[in-house]
Amino acid sequence: MPSHAHPFHNATIPVKPFRLSHTQQQVDDMKTLIRLSPLGPATYENDPARDEKMGISMQSMREIKEAWLEYDWLARQEDLNALPQYIAQVVDTDSKTGKEHTFDVHFVGKMSEIEEAIPLILLHGWPGMGLFELTPMIEALKTAGAPPLHLIIMDFPGYLYSSPPPLDADFSLEGMMRVAHGLMMGLGFKEYAAQGGDLGAFVSRLLACRYKECKAIHVNMVPLRADLPAFKDIQLNDRDRARMKRFHEFNNTGSGYAIEHATRPSTIGFALAASPLALAAWVGEKLHEWTDETPPMSVVLQWLTLYWLTQTFPTSIYAYRHTMFEQKDPTTRPGESAKDFTKPMTGTYVDKPMGYSLFEYELLPTPISWAEKTGNLVSSAEHQHGGHFAATEHPDLLAQDVVEFLKVAWPARKRD
Repeated sequence: MPSHAHPFHNATIPVKPFRLSHTQQQVDDMKTLIRLSPLGPATYENDPARDEKMGISMQSMREIKEAWLEYDWLARQEDLNALPQYIAQVVDTDSKTGKEHTFDVHFVGKMSEIEEAIPLILLHGWPGMGLFELTPMIEALKTAGAPPLHLIIMDFPGYLYSSPPPLDADFSLEGMMRVAHGLMMGLGFKEYAAQGGDLGAFVSRLLACRYKECKAIHVNMVPLRADLPAFKDIQLNDRDRARMKRFHEFNNTGSGYAIEHATRPSTIGFALAASPLALAAWVGEKLHEWTDETPPMSVVLQWLTLYWLTQTFPTSIYAYRHTMFEQKDPTTRPGESAKDFTKPMTGTYVDKPMGYSLFEYELLPTPISWAEKTGNLVSSAEHQHGGHFAATEHPDLLAQDVVEFLKVAWPARKRD
């Protein structure tokens, strides 16, 4: 394929094909560090008898270490290179400072042959391995009978093969939003829908509130405070109460990582950039705890290897200081508060078509009756399985929900 060849014929920004190209030497160096790194002593806390209630167990870490040493990354890299990947250059102007920064944005682009297909951008979360967390959705959407789509799946700045955040600016959710929107506009789309979980849900909501070109959003997480006045008179059913009880337990015993990300990102960045096993403990814990079933070891190792070889853990956690202590109120409509960039999640009621999928083991399992207070909810679904990484765990369920949502939302969108 010529270096200039790509299917985005209306693009107004530079776009070039991309392939993963990590070398055998990089893999060997990684495995040397894995082999030479000790796991540390057995403790009361890491004993399997604790059922990982105090963090990842010694048994899990031994299994990861042994499997990682045998992992054939170069074969997996070739598999991933079968995806149509690109790098686009997106120029972003910081809303607060007026400074311009140019980002290389890594994305997968699957363009329909039908020009009028729906442009849909999928947005990942943390510690999702960038866009590869979401690529199972490509086939799942086909299987679910999706309408023709122009499907875009991007790495946010700081993740994998996209540029890191700038060194001279405090990058935030607003920046992530601007870059995602800039990518869609730069690729030549006049309108689009967005789907996201975790950070992708934050950004999808902002896109809908800030840009008229974002016509509809579907999310599998609804970030909010549980004590908002809008929820005061809503009676929750038994399942919702059980989920929210689990959420409060997680907040009390499982959210220490987020406080570290938000308050000492430099320190944890250095710690995990120095050791692949430290990275495995920090990220592997989430893959064990935030799912109803631990993903296959092949998935765990792909996530860890991508983080390690790209050295992007330190550049992937910047959003936490902007979300951890934010007073999230998406029940209020956009107004003057929407222009206050210190409060990005206040005044973010979505008056465009919105869809919501509630997975049983999502960390923040917002009841559907609450989600209805945060936007024009035209489609919703509850699932008894699945957790924080729905697009990886159960892409079939999420894809079916997105398809049902688009059938309703896209014809109902506001046309300019």
